[in-house]
Amino acid sequence: MYIGSRMQELWSSESYEPHLLSLPFAFAPAAMLVVISYALVMRGEPKLRGWLLLHYFSLLPYAVTVSLAPSIVSQDVADRLFRLAGACIPMAAAGGAGFQYQLIGRARKMRWWVWGGVAVALAWLVVGTTTDLIADGVRWLPAKFWYAKAGSLTWLILLTTVINATPGFVAFSLHVAKMKPSLERRQLGIVLAASLITYSGLSDVALVYDIGVFPFGWVLSGIGSVLVVRALLVEDLLRVRAIDTTAPKLVFHFTIAVLLAWVSLRLLGPGLPWWLSTAVLAIAFAGVRTGFAIVSLINRGARASQSTLDRLVTQLVTRSRPLESEAKIAQLAADVVELGVGARADILLAAAEDYGWTTADGAKLADDAAPDPLLGAWLSEHRAPVFRNELDVVPADLRDLLAALFDKRSAHTLVPVANNDDLLAIVMLPTTARRVRGRELAFLRSTTERLGEALVHARMAHRAAERAQIAREVELAATVQAQLLPGPGPHVHGDITVVGSWLPAARCAGDFWCVYPIGERRVLVAVGDVTGHGVASAMVTAAASAAVDVAVRRYGAQLQLPDVIAALDAAVRRVGGGQLSMTCFAAIIDPDAREIRFISCGHTTPYLVRVDGEIELQALVGRGNPLGGSGTSLPKVLQKPLRAGDLVVWYTDGVIEAQDPLGEPFGDRRLQRMLRRLDRSSLSPPGVHHLIYAGVATHRGAKPRGDDETLIVAQWKPTVASLEPSKEVSG
Repeated sequence: MYIGSRMQELWSSESYEPHLLSLPFAFAPAAMLVVISYALVMRGEPKLRGWLLLHYFSLLPYAVTVSLAPSIVSQDVADRLFRLAGACIPMAAAGGAGFQYQLIGRARKMRWWVWGGVAVALAWLVVGTTTDLIADGVRWLPAKFWYAKAGSLTWLILLTTVINATPGFVAFSLHVAKMKPSLERRQLGIVLAASLITYSGLSDVALVYDIGVFPFGWVLSGIGSVLVVRALLVEDLLRVRAIDTTAPKLVFHFTIAVLLAWVSLRLLGPGLPWWLSTAVLAIAFAGVRTGFAIVSLINRGARASQSTLDRLVTQLVTRSRPLESEAKIAQLAADVVELGVGARADILLAAAEDYGWTTADGAKLADDAAPDPLLGAWLSEHRAPVFRNELDVVPADLRDLLAALFDKRSAHTLVPVANNDDLLAIVMLPTTARRVRGRELAFLRSTTERLGEALVHARMAHRAAERAQIAREVELAATVQAQLLPGPGPHVHGDITVVGSWLPAARCAGDFWCVYPIGERRVLVAVGDVTGHGVASAMVTAAASAAVDVAVRRYGAQLQLPDVIAALDAAVRRVGGGQLSMTCFAAIIDPDAREIRFISCGHTTPYLVRVDGEIELQALVGRGNPLGGSGTSLPKVLQKPLRAGDLVVWYTDGVIEAQDPLGEPFGDRRLQRMLRRLDRSSLSPPGVHHLIYAGVATHRGAKPRGDDETLIVAQWKPTVASLEPSKEVSG
């Protein structure tokens, strides 16, 4: 009860009377809160953040107390606040020393000194808040505010603070003085100046010994905090990687909830028990969180507005499509990076055939100026940005090689550009550029990813064009094509089983098909048919297969059908050169949504086979123009309900156009009758595929194929319930 009454008195509105003199004093705590807020929500060096937060959290009580001093009415409240403020000063010194040692890389060596200072500061915190040895009451200054009077051990806590802080300042100052002129030296110089100005605020100690009439330390602490804010934002002191939005969102939601709870409690009236007040606060917070969640769900489907950096990345993607030269693509990427971060990137391109390197201007690098081959494998696996002063993430045997590369190229940031296990290029920012952070770092990573995709497409287009022009490489093209397509299967992905076959009419075919797992449960199946036969058509199918592969790797579990169609259309246009087009049918089987979504681009109509008492046949009808042609708009994404046990049958026109010796085609009607007569008790992808395949082969007899034949059968794994007659009405 005593503690509760003391806390109530401390925070009671009767203990304070707002005074204009508090307003200028609020400058210092406001600046400190900016530093604390920034450090809390940014993802950077955790140890640097920890020591910085300890330092400023310990300085904040003094800044707040001085700010409130003109407005405090109760002398007892002023006494307790100044005791807390004075007791926190040694901890501020310990936190500042730890921050300085961490910045210059001596934290491990001086850890016993730093943690010893923290332990002593904790002891002073207990002594200062429970006794009058540090602050023996307060006095009312002529300047119209309270200030502490010296206790018997004030001199000792001041000496402890100096002992805690001085070695860190000496080591930090010597480290900065020995450094060569550089961006890092300028950064550390600003931090040193900010720390010296902040600690100059200890001059206010004279007031506790009745020397002076007005405190000026708050001004110095505020100025020092502003300099630290500049170091955080401009010089990237914490080596920030991104913004953590979770903490500020939670604080925002909690603030709105408190206001809502306050209004509710005012309406309910005074005298409520504590448990009911707590319940009101909890309900208010839950209501606010639910409200924001609903708004988020409503807006989830809305298209987010693009920032300037997003538009620059889009420009890179759009303008790189017609480019076939890797050097031109690299120059375009360098222009985009310069517009985004304000510095010209140095881009080195890795040769596809050997370990050679060229610049974005096409000049070949000498071996002693090029990245060491040993770095290639690690960079292609690491992929994340590497910074000159953070080589601890690099394997020990490669650090000297990477440091030498930074020195040769006069750079401080390196971003590898890789595809699968191949290093395609490296992007380096010069030492004259400011350190990228937050959104700029995300923009740089996104730009390098798009650069990698553009380089991959350029290489594929170049190789495909060469193979299309040289007839003697037909055999090689056929081998490449066969390797790009999946085997007959069965391909089992979760509850989905897919079986397919690909039979070319000539050595090189114009058909292709693919199957990919998308996330944990969804499966993508695509089938296409390029006009014509031979090497040119085979090269288009090879580019199409690679385009789907790139799209799947790029988007992962977020892949949607328009992404696949857009990638296929770009590949067909580039490799086909406007002379060839391709029909395509792409579908995603989604057991969780219990549906199949599909897009048809002029392709033959697949069938959905369902056992619902009798065999039920549904056509997956979609309308769209073939890819690579004159059409520019994407067809609609359609969907059909799907049940466990359903089968889907895809095919190319070579299947239904297969002719018997008399010239009669197999035909759609014959295929439909065959599907309707399936044995419902033994429906399986291998069995259905074999039945159709044998039926087409029997119909054709000895006559050779006139067109490529591709046949695919997929099934969502049937359950016991799905084998029983269903009473649902099919959608």
